[in-house]
Amino acid sequence: MPRRAIRPMLAVLSDLPADPEQFSFEYKWDGVRAITYWDGHDLRIESRNLLDITGRYPELQPLGDELGRRHPAILDGEIIALDELDRPSFAQLQHRMHADPRRARSLMRQVPVWYFIFDVLWLDERSTMELPLIGRREMLEELGLSGPAWQISPKQIGEGIAMLEAARAMRMEGVVAKRLDSIYEPGRRSPDWRKIKIVNRQELVIGGWIPQEGSAQRIGSLLLGYYEDAGPRGRVLKFAGGVGTGFTDETHRELYRLLKKREQPVSPFAERVPKAGEKRYVQPDLVAEVEYRRWPRGAQIQQAAFKGLRDDKDAASVVKEV
Repeated sequence: MPRRAIRPMLAVLSDLPADPEQFSFEYKWDGVRAITYWDGHDLRIESRNLLDITGRYPELQPLGDELGRRHPAILDGEIIALDELDRPSFAQLQHRMHADPRRARSLMRQVPVWYFIFDVLWLDERSTMELPLIGRREMLEELGLSGPAWQISPKQIGEGIAMLEAARAMRMEGVVAKRLDSIYEPGRRSPDWRKIKIVNRQELVIGGWIPQEGSAQRIGSLLLGYYEDAGPRGRVLKFAGGVGTGFTDETHRELYRLLKKREQPVSPFAERVPKAGEKRYVQPDLVAEVEYRRWPRGAQIQQAAFKGLRDDKDAASVVKEV
């Protein structure tokens, strides 16, 4: 097995490809990316920013038993939780994403997770990353992985429109189109993989907040931004707007705790923040997942709702998806 951890290959934001017969289509799961390492004895799971998240998902340990000692493997997939209508829910997954191992075990029945596996990067004694996607999928499907908390993610070749409509009917986030001849490029956002979204989602950096009127310990609005190259000034944090909905009582408490200890006297944004209210700025190292309706060019994000925090994404790597 490789000595270094593998950063997952990423997709670019796109429309459906004009040559769908050259692509395999999969659902875009509303969860967290997870690379799983099985050496024949121990199972380890890492997030896309190489954090060890094994202890958060104890129900995935038996996956190693299914692979067995004969099949050391590295798998790529997405961990999801379901809502009351059996739809992928990032909000539900929040309960598991930040849980320590003891808490995770107590949450297994209350908030179970699934691991949808869509790629194999190493099998037996060799890397498969230089093989075309269609070959890797055949190898993955031959493993026949199916268990109480994992399964192989479904795919359709050439059926992008049908799969997108199915995703829309199930109120999913969208689909991912992967070129059949694409190799696996660790850490690269490649046009060979394309994500087609039904719901607009964006990861944004929290640079400050405005307290809720009448309650200093509740969040009225988060002040959000993304990084952009600014020539001689280097990379700067651009202000993207605010989000003031989507918070539960638990979210208010957790955000206040995290933001309070990160407060700083100066704004981390490159330009003036035009929001009204008592602005409090913070060290910009927290990443929020936000759903929105519109984001006009040159303007702020509109009708946004907070979906959760992501600790599987480095704040410094957050850019505006176009």
